[in-house]
Amino acid sequence: MRPAHRVRIALVLAAAALAVGVVAAAPAAPSWTRLSGPNNAGDQLGLARTPDGTLHVIWNRGNKTPSSIFDTRFSPSGSRQATTTVTSHWDGAKGGLALLVMPDKTLRLFAAGGHSSATSSSGISTFTAPASGASWTLQPEVWGGAVAGASGIIGATLTKDGQVVTGWRGTAGEGLPPSSIPQNAYAADQLGTHLATDAGSGAVVLAGVYGAGNGGVYVQQVLPGTGKAVVLPDNSYNNDVITGESPRIGAPGVFVAYADTKAARLYRYGGGSKTLARGPFTSATVCAGPGGRLWVAWGDSKDELFVTRSNRAAGGFEPVQKLTLPQQTTNGLRFLQCEGSAGPVDVFAQVADKANGLGFWHAHVLAQLSLRAQGAKGKATISGRDAGDPVAGLAITVAGRHLKTDTKGQATITLRPGSYSATATAAGYAPASTRFSVR
Repeated sequence: MRPAHRVRIALVLAAAALAVGVVAAAPAAPSWTRLSGPNNAGDQLGLARTPDGTLHVIWNRGNKTPSSIFDTRFSPSGSRQATTTVTSHWDGAKGGLALLVMPDKTLRLFAAGGHSSATSSSGISTFTAPASGASWTLQPEVWGGAVAGASGIIGATLTKDGQVVTGWRGTAGEGLPPSSIPQNAYAADQLGTHLATDAGSGAVVLAGVYGAGNGGVYVQQVLPGTGKAVVLPDNSYNNDVITGESPRIGAPGVFVAYADTKAARLYRYGGGSKTLARGPFTSATVCAGPGGRLWVAWGDSKDELFVTRSNRAAGGFEPVQKLTLPQQTTNGLRFLQCEGSAGPVDVFAQVADKANGLGFWHAHVLAQLSLRAQGAKGKATISGRDAGDPVAGLAITVAGRHLKTDTKGQATITLRPGSYSATATAAGYAPASTRFSVR
């Protein structure tokens, strides 16, 4: 049996500002559906959203060898669509998976393990597909050797000029096949590699958990050239690591989210670290939202999951949503990954259920609005905010009348004295309401 508490880390490009202030919110109730499994499916998903809004989720069936790898598509609204088989002859049931949308809009999958259709070599192999994911083709390149093939977690990113960078076991390489980048000091003791490209500077940053007992989170720029090495201490580290990673959309910076037995934390490479929440958390992840926002999620071994989204500056956060994992699951949360570039976030939680064992479950979570109303003599001003940012175009209903917020996120209405309720709706958001009085 695996240890109950593990450190999880995640990379995402983000802004320099960081001031997390989260407030507990009422529990939400997303609809959970099982994606992968049964029988001990792989520990890493490949996640990427194509320009048409489709989220491609690559997953490994796991358990017996040969295993199978699949591509399941989700719409921007979170509905499950078709599934395509990537390969049914894969030697690497627990191997890492990383997915990229290439500059020409095609898909490129990197998979740790071995295959028999082209070569018996073990390492990282790559598959290509059109943006639809309707068919996948195995490419001849294999690199990294047995160490990479056995790696539970691998990374992949694109440089600003569209070059592929892959990573495994603390090592990174640029190009296909990759040219060597010097190993970091913890490569031999690092269980996985995570990569992200800073949208501002173009720097590629590597991160991973190291240590065979007490260890930490290692973070360093690897391209162009090596930058400062940072070790984030974590004395509760236990053996496993998983990531959800994505470049922040249109803004600079690289963030790492990780959890230990004391807290969930968010660190900006080259900046500071902030505690998101205190508690015995077992997993944390972070992914990009639209307009420079960040989605952050973390969870514990009590079947609880927490989700929040930042403002555009990544300096404030909306109220935290407390979710409950599927009731049939056992032993709590193990791994987390997410993808939030379409607005809402698609969360993938790896847990075990009594019938089918370990696998990933999917939930589609909407962003939260903060709605406030200020009543005055004969009128009221209603304001809609998203983690402090004004939201224009909110549809607000008050006393049977319909309003729209302006660019300042406000709408004003003339009302008779009395008590009222206002409800706001907008695409990508959960509905919000507030009560107020007019004199």
